[in-house]
Amino acid sequence: MKNFIFAFILFALLLTVNAAPFKLNKRSTSFVPWGRGYDTLKVSITPDPPVSEKDEKYDVSGTLTRLNITKDKSFLKFMYTGLNYYVIYFYTSTFNESYKVGDPFSVSANVPTPQLPDSYYIFVTVGDPINLLNTYASAFAKVTGSSNFL
Repeated sequence: MKNFIFAFILFALLLTVNAAPFKLNKRSTSFVPWGRGYDTLKVSITPDPPVSEKDEKYDVSGTLTRLNITKDKSFLKFMYTGLNYYVIYFYTSTFNESYKVGDPFSVSANVPTPQLPDSYYIFVTVGDPINLLNTYASAFAKVTGSSNFL
């Protein structure tokens, strides 16, 4: 009889703990450096993770160590790619101010978001539109899980 009571209490406790609501910890999108020889960008996004077909606010900051950012010339590019690197969408804008080497910069941009797959990469780069191979700084993030139903 004692074993039955013990088993019943243990079973009731297990059901109670299992039924308790747990807060889901939302994974944030972490941007990391991309490519050798490029300066690093600090990138944050809102909403996080991105929502398909809604504007995404990007806050991008950093300090360039090799090249100047030139107003209306240097670009800020946002690119969404699939996991096999096919380009889903990209958006490019130019800077509204110039920044000298060593000066920290901080910019915000509202970027349209395309229809997104469940998993994809986001690349953010600062560069020179005259010489597209001349990238000054970059960062990327891998986003996993559905972004369509938030």
